[in-house]
Amino acid sequence: MQRLDFESNEKLTRKEYLKRKKKQAKSLKNFGIRKRKYIFVAVTTILSIYILLQFYFYNKTNSYKYVAGEGVEDQNVYNLYYITEGYTYTPKYTLNSINSDGFDNKVVYDNLGFTNIKVTEKYVYGIKDTGLSRLNKTTNQVENIIEKDVKKYTIFGNTVYSINGDKNTLTLANIETKEVKNTNIQNVCEILVDDNNVFLVIANMDKKAIVSYNKNMENKVEVTKKSNVSYIVQSTDKIFYVNKADSNKIYYVKKDASIEEKVADIVGRADNGNIKEIDGSNYLYVRNNDLYFVNAADNNTLWKINLEDKSTKKIISTSIEIIQNVDNTVFYKEKNNMEVYMYNVDTNFMSQVVRNKISEFYVDSLVVDIKNRNNTQVKN
Repeated sequence: MQRLDFESNEKLTRKEYLKRKKKQAKSLKNFGIRKRKYIFVAVTTILSIYILLQFYFYNKTNSYKYVAGEGVEDQNVYNLYYITEGYTYTPKYTLNSINSDGFDNKVVYDNLGFTNIKVTEKYVYGIKDTGLSRLNKTTNQVENIIEKDVKKYTIFGNTVYSINGDKNTLTLANIETKEVKNTNIQNVCEILVDDNNVFLVIANMDKKAIVSYNKNMENKVEVTKKSNVSYIVQSTDKIFYVNKADSNKIYYVKKDASIEEKVADIVGRADNGNIKEIDGSNYLYVRNNDLYFVNAADNNTLWKINLEDKSTKKIISTSIEIIQNVDNTVFYKEKNNMEVYMYNVDTNFMSQVVRNKISEFYVDSLVVDIKNRNNTQVKN
């Protein structure tokens, strides 16, 4: 620091005094700047370390890569396809895929335009410009199956069962020959198919009921007679559904129409009337002797009920928007959250699958062979 004191015999002019004073002020100012700079660097460093630590712990908690034990070694890996929607006046729907352990996250087809996607061994199907199209997984070529007016569809074997047009008419299409067969069955809301029959939810004047046909769309049988049906799923010999006529309680009906009764006093989600969104597999599924359901009476958390002793258990405590089960694993989106998580109902292993903001997803049920996976693949 510049000195201002002087000896008694030293003479200091006013000009020299002011000069020294000015140098001292400048030195103090520079010291203040350096001090603030040091403080800024220190704070920035601390914040950076904090953010990196939070990122590390976040990934360790939510990412497959950082999880050891707790069932991770027993967890099958699947490929999840998902749609991201661009922020443009005309929505840009891009198809992406990621392995359920977080690796190999990639864009499959930019601005493909598919919605309501479903996946088979060879293809990714989706509604594009109101028609039904499919993307070949190997060649990435896109081809049309049904030209237009498709609202929703179900694939079973070599046949696509779709709901078409203003009258919600059932249409059948052969996915190999692409031959399309129109039926005179109208007001269809939902479709289930098994090896022998096609089960439809048909909207009447005052309620919706389940009816069945054989594979030739003949021999109509009224399966439900008393219920107002919303959201259906099936087991080998039963159809489970939400009954609007009984405060959205969950019921079942035997496929041969012999028994129609309430499962228990449990409440499921009911549809809002939008045909495109009616899909029971988003809210219910049957595995072994348990029915898993999104519990509308408990903030849409996931529960299960044992179909023999009627005991219930909460499985996932967060509010859920949609689910999809594959083997012993349920994939789900939380309400107001665009990310996808997975939960193994046998081992209780839980992990985040993808952090991207997605509009919909579908899990390929084929198990990924991670032993032969390229080690250079990058994790999301």
